[in-house]
Amino acid sequence: MERLTISDIASLANVSIATVSNYLNGNYKKMSLKTRTHLEQIINQTNYRPNGTARSLAKNENKTIGVSIADITNPFTSSVLSGIYKVCDEHGYKVLFTNADNNQQSEINNILRLRSENVAGFIIDPVNANGPIYKSFSNNSTVIVDRQAVKTKIDTIVTDNNHSVYQMIRKMMAKGYQDLYFVSWPLDAVSTRTLRYHGFLDATGYTEGSHLITVPHLGEKKLYDQFNQQIKEIMESHRDHKPAFFTMNARVFIRLLQAMQLANYNYPDDYGLATYEEFEWMKTMRPQISCIQQDSRELGVEAAALLIDKLENPQESFEPSIKIVPTKLVINNSF
Repeated sequence: MERLTISDIASLANVSIATVSNYLNGNYKKMSLKTRTHLEQIINQTNYRPNGTARSLAKNENKTIGVSIADITNPFTSSVLSGIYKVCDEHGYKVLFTNADNNQQSEINNILRLRSENVAGFIIDPVNANGPIYKSFSNNSTVIVDRQAVKTKIDTIVTDNNHSVYQMIRKMMAKGYQDLYFVSWPLDAVSTRTLRYHGFLDATGYTEGSHLITVPHLGEKKLYDQFNQQIKEIMESHRDHKPAFFTMNARVFIRLLQAMQLANYNYPDDYGLATYEEFEWMKTMRPQISCIQQDSRELGVEAAALLIDKLENPQESFEPSIKIVPTKLVINNSF
């Protein structure tokens, strides 16, 4: 049997949907005792249970937040979602999340579906923070997390992508490394990648585009083979002194390690190594890896707290800003 709707109850009782809504929400002032009793009988007889979202809409208190994620397979994402859920649960909000799988059209479709659910607000980890879809968003009910647009029109919560890399690279240089390389997925104007690369350039003084090694992101096997060969050639050209490598995230870090192992090179004997991001499994490596530790969960906490504050304390307009969540440098013996 199909679930009854508020419209079905209104038809059975021969009253308006608004009257049923008022009854469900305890607003009895505008109905007679006879109507109230009649509705009570029909609801009891049909065992009708109101949909939570519909009821919230009737109260004008929709407490559902839509979350659009760029890539659910990224280990970073699970921590962000954990922070979002924690805050939303504490404030009585439900969360609907979607995964764009790093596809901009999928992201647009997901956002349109969330809008059809009449969510109260959005938290978005964007595929492309500069995409045209974001022109249709109000800063009063939206927060962006992790990736930032060139021009800030929506409040954005990010980690310290630039200065923390600068600090780590300077520490590597202080150990005597003369040649350093930044290993990354293709920059593609993605803020997390470009800001980290610019931190690398600021520290080393290298020119834009130099000392950048790109790893294919979801590429064909031959592209990974080319990357492996490039790493081997770089190492062979540095027989007289050790180079150092900084990877822009943990998954790029794994790709670099695999390439080095294929070529029979080991850190720190043959090269220096550090990375952005730290995960528990890294602590099992010997020597332990020097890394930039970001509080991914705090990104989610901050994003959800800010959005709920906007929704519950509305103003005529919110001036958009960028909030940077601090990082921590963890220095070990990998360089």
